[in-house]
Amino acid sequence: MARQVAVVGGGVAVLALTSFGYLSVAGRVLGPADLIPLTTLWILVNAVGPALFLPFEQEIGRAVAARRAVGLGAWPVFSRTAVLAFALLAALVIACAVAGAPLSRSLFDGHPVVLVSFVLGSAGLCAGYLVRGALAGNGDFGRYGVQLGVDGVLRLAGALALAAAASTTVEGYALVLGLAPALAVLLTTPRPRRFLADGPPAPWRDLGPALGLLVAGTVCAQFVVNAAPIAANLLADADQQAALGIFLTAYVLMRVPLLGFAAVQAALLPGMARLAAVGDRAAFVRRLQLILLLVGGLGIAGLLTVAAIGPWAVRLAFGAEFVTTRADLLPLAAATATYMVALVLAQVLISLRSYRGSLLGWAAGSLAFLLALLVPRPLEQRVGLAYLAAAAVAAGILAMALLTRLRTPMPGGQPAPGEVATGPTL
Repeated sequence: MARQVAVVGGGVAVLALTSFGYLSVAGRVLGPADLIPLTTLWILVNAVGPALFLPFEQEIGRAVAARRAVGLGAWPVFSRTAVLAFALLAALVIACAVAGAPLSRSLFDGHPVVLVSFVLGSAGLCAGYLVRGALAGNGDFGRYGVQLGVDGVLRLAGALALAAAASTTVEGYALVLGLAPALAVLLTTPRPRRFLADGPPAPWRDLGPALGLLVAGTVCAQFVVNAAPIAANLLADADQQAALGIFLTAYVLMRVPLLGFAAVQAALLPGMARLAAVGDRAAFVRRLQLILLLVGGLGIAGLLTVAAIGPWAVRLAFGAEFVTTRADLLPLAAATATYMVALVLAQVLISLRSYRGSLLGWAAGSLAFLLALLVPRPLEQRVGLAYLAAAAVAAGILAMALLTRLRTPMPGGQPAPGEVATGPTL
C-alpha cells in the first residue's frame, strides 16, 4: 500500500500546491472582499462534488477490487453506476437552472458566470470520480495520480495567464476552476472498456440501496467539513465582509492535510475491500492500524505547523491584508485532524459494506455541528469550534460502529449474484 499511496500522493501534492497557488494568485489580484465569491465557489465545488459523486468512486473502486479478487469482470458495475451518477448530475443541473438567480445572489454576489462555473466543475468531478474509481479498483494509481496533477496544473496555469493579462474580474478565475476537472479527465482517461472486463450482471437492486446510503452518508460527511464556511457566510454582518474573506481563505489553508489524506483514501478502500473479499482478518486489522497511525501523524503534524506558523502562513499565501490569529486557526486545524480519522473509520466501514454505520456517524456529526453553533462566541471561533465538535462526535460514533462490525465474522470470498459478498451490514 505504501507504493500506491506514494504514487497517488505525487498527484495529490501537485493538485494541492497548484490549487493553493491558484487561490493565492486570485487573492492577491482581487483582495479579501472581492475574493469571497471565488472562495465560496472553491469550497462548494469541493463540497458538493464529493458529496454527490465520491460515493460512486467508492462503490466502483470497492466493487472492481472485490470482483477482481475472485476473478470476475466489473464492466457491468461501472456502466450501471455511471448511469446513476449522470442522472444525479442532471438533477443538479436542473436545480441550478431553476434557482439560478437566487443562487447567484445569495452565494456568489450576483455573478451568474460563477454559478455556471459551479455546474461545469460539478460535471467534471462527476466524470473524474467515476474514472478514478475504476482506476483505483484496478490498481492503476499512476494514471489516478496523473489526473489529479493535471487538474491542478490547469488551474494554476489559467490563473497565472489571467493575472498576466491584468484581469481583475472574478468570472475569468471562476471559469478556470470550473473547466479544469473536465479537461483533466479528457486529457488523461483511456476508454473504460480497455481496463474493465465483462462480467456477471450488476442488478439495479444491488446498486441502488448501497449508493443511496453512500450518497446520504457522504452528504452528511461533506456537511461536517464544509458547514463552517457556509455558516460564517450566513452569520457575518455587512461590516464583517473583509473578516469573512480572511476566514474563508484561512479555512481553505487549514484543509491542506485533507488533500494529503486523499492519497491514503484512494488506495484505502480498494485495498480493504480486497482483504474483506478474501476473508483475511489479520491483514485487514494490520492495515487498519497502519492507516490510523499514518493519518493520525499527518493530522498532528498539521496541528503543530499551525501552532508554530499558522498566521504567518496565511499572510504568505494570500497577502499582507489577510491577518488572522492562532485562536481562530487552531480549532480548524484540530477539527481537520479529527475529521481525517473519522474518514478512515468510515472508509473501512464502507469496505465491509456497513453503509448504515457510516451514515449514522456522519449524521450524528452533522447534528453536533448545529447544536454547537448555538453557543455564542466571536464568529470565527464559533464556527471553528462547531466544526471541531462535529468531527469529534462523528469520529466517536464511527469508531463504535466499526468495533461492533468487527465483532462479526470476516466475510469470505463467495460471490453473490451480480456482486461479491462482503458480509452483513449494520
